[in-house]
Amino acid sequence: MTRPAQHRSEALYLRLARADVAMFRFLLEAWDNLALFTSLGADPAGREALLLRFAPGMRAEVLRFVEAARTEFPLELLPAGTHPGGPA
Repeated sequence: MTRPAQHRSEALYLRLARADVAMFRFLLEAWDNLALFTSLGADPAGREALLLRFAPGMRAEVLRFVEAARTEFPLELLPAGTHPGGPA
């Protein structure tokens, strides 16, 4: 039985050093383009906030990716409902 198509993506907010954004993109692309991200800007400390969007049902795989990326550079997964557009 097939499930009906979902019309909304899921999302996570992340924060990482601005200098690590290019590597984050590289790793995400290497992970079969698991998700897309949008930069929401940097705080005064130079940490970039990202909005990561992905297909419904892929949250566990995205979280595995986030944990793998954390082995390469510091990466903060922000709590649900957080608006990371400004300073932490």
